Amino acid sequence: MMVGRITGARIMFQRVEVVWHDAFAITDTWMDTEDIDDLPCEVTSIGYLIPDKKPNHVVLAQSHNTHESVDSVLAIPVRMVQNIKVLD
Repeated sequence: MMVGRITGARIMFQRVEVVWHDAFAITDTWMDTEDIDDLPCEVTSIGYLIPDKKPNHVVLAQSHNTHESVDSVLAIPVRMVQNIKVLD
């Protein structure tokens, strides 16, 4: 999968949708163990894929600019990723 292309001196990152399972708190108080369900916390994130930046992670940026700077970077552990879809 191509993750970026160069146009002139600018890198164009691919926009992707990543579905992944997140760790989460089930409760903030005492509860019976029978009340704990087995459902995952499934998260869908959309952003610009930044390849090869953090081992064993899918790295997304919310925004990027013409200076190749990025904003609001999210690193998702690969083992938590359920699906990646290219949007462009």
